[in-house]
Amino acid sequence: MNKRIILAAFFFMAAVFSSAAQDVKTEEEKLSSDYYMALYRDKDTVRADALKTELFRKYPKGMFARRYAAESVNAAADTVEYMALCDSFRKEFPLSDWLAHPDSQGFVYMNFYRGYAKYLYASKQWDKLREVLPEMTYTMLVDLYSHGPMFYIMKVPVDPREYVDIAQDIIDEMYAKKDADVDMYSDGAIRSGAESMKYYLAVQTEVLQRSGRPADAVKCMEKINEEDRYDQYPAGNEAYVMALEELGRDKEAVNAVIGSAAVGRLTPKLFSMLGDHYDSLDPKPSATFDEYYSSLKTEKAKENLIRDVQKGMTDEPYEHFILTSMQGKKVDSSEYGPDDIIVLDFWATWCAPCIAALSGMQLAVDKYADDDNVHFFFVCTQDEPDKARIRRIWKRGNYHDMTVLLDSCRDGSNGYDKVYRSIIHGTSGIPQKAVLKNGRVRYIAEGYGGSPSGLMDEISAVIEILKNE
Repeated sequence: MNKRIILAAFFFMAAVFSSAAQDVKTEEEKLSSDYYMALYRDKDTVRADALKTELFRKYPKGMFARRYAAESVNAAADTVEYMALCDSFRKEFPLSDWLAHPDSQGFVYMNFYRGYAKYLYASKQWDKLREVLPEMTYTMLVDLYSHGPMFYIMKVPVDPREYVDIAQDIIDEMYAKKDADVDMYSDGAIRSGAESMKYYLAVQTEVLQRSGRPADAVKCMEKINEEDRYDQYPAGNEAYVMALEELGRDKEAVNAVIGSAAVGRLTPKLFSMLGDHYDSLDPKPSATFDEYYSSLKTEKAKENLIRDVQKGMTDEPYEHFILTSMQGKKVDSSEYGPDDIIVLDFWATWCAPCIAALSGMQLAVDKYADDDNVHFFFVCTQDEPDKARIRRIWKRGNYHDMTVLLDSCRDGSNGYDKVYRSIIHGTSGIPQKAVLKNGRVRYIAEGYGGSPSGLMDEISAVIEILKNE
């Protein structure tokens, strides 16, 4: 219950001072503003209680009573009382009434349903959750799916068969409401959620395929129009291909791999499958696999890649560094020549996106394995130099030929981020990619977009630009 209380207090205070800043238009709004000022600014509980009594007497079903009831659920003594208060709020102040006559306090419902639905999901009260789903708007459902099934399939090693049914119920409700999403932070304006729905369908495809439901997985993925189908979620593309193969639809599976390649959204497994497909072709459509892979990409994908890479290109000097590898070997940046290209991946063992991006970096390492002028180093930064933990990550991902360097401490610091700080400025975010050449930083990029082959393409594009200078 404590987490709910803290979260509610945050939104409560934010709403209080936002409301206080608005023009008072009605007597109820004026009394409400006076109540919150007395309670939070003046700490005058006696006056606040008197104002609250007056508000309930004059406006028993008004905006203040509704908001007070919604936020009071978080002060419940136990889960039984919490559930009872939630049911009481839903009955006394149904969201359908607000949707019929929207006002400026849609956030009350957003905060209530956000907390309530997540609680029901986390406590696996899924029958109760199914009762609540029809009341929720598209945005509320997106929030629930993102923090429930999507988080589980991406981050939690739990068999998706445990939650596939409730996940599908949420997705079905989202799909039904995607074209009439209600903006709860204005006056109930209607907007479309159809574009974002495509991504969640691709995620649900993975949930279904990994739950042993290939036919449902294919049906789910094919709700996305073919033009946009493969540009959503690489793991969803892989799940779709696997489901098609399970159903014996091998030709369609190959076409799906090619479609994923066309937009640069391949997982390592799909990239390997594409290579196997190329090897099976006779005659070969291109002289090399790299040429074949490049030929599959749409012009839009190529243009997007070049545009995105150009945003990260730079030309600044950096301090030469000496770092030690996991095996105890010294790496001195000053020893590399003017034609050498050094790719640094700043990561940490506690950073999930950093670890997720390693599969894409492995593809890039493999691609340039025979190029003596391209050097990849994976700098563990802002992290304790825990070699055992690093080895476990490398073993779990089956990573190879990827040299790990351990960042050192700055003078007077124990932060293990000396080289990171000397190259990356204005942020502390990771993962960060830095590409160096001839004593200068030539490319910087923060974050991970979720596509292993997309990351390989990005790094490859930078390398080729620098090689061709």
